[in-house]
Amino acid sequence: MKLRAQNFVLGFAAVLCFLDSFLVPKGDDPGPAVTAVFGILLTRRAIIVTPQPLIVIVSGCVVTLEMLAGNHGLVNINKPVWIALGLVAFVCYGWWERLERPWKKFSWR
Repeated sequence: MKLRAQNFVLGFAAVLCFLDSFLVPKGDDPGPAVTAVFGILLTRRAIIVTPQPLIVIVSGCVVTLEMLAGNHGLVNINKPVWIALGLVAFVCYGWWERLERPWKKFSWR
């Protein structure tokens, strides 16, 4: 098993999510439950040994930072710009392989 930098980056983001889910007050938005669930999703991607696309790693870190900043009141994640950023980053994180497949099917190579 070959460990890559992506495993460490996504694993560190998952650890941050799990720690934050225990430290954040229960009434905050997005809250500890959503942060813990995203930590589980990050852990699933971190333990995969196949190479992950760069967009998946970056978008996972963006969603993690947005959740941590929202939990601690640094940004108001209920504003449209943060909702749009979170949705785009989460779609890139979760469904990148499915979004990329149609483009590869019709490549000119």
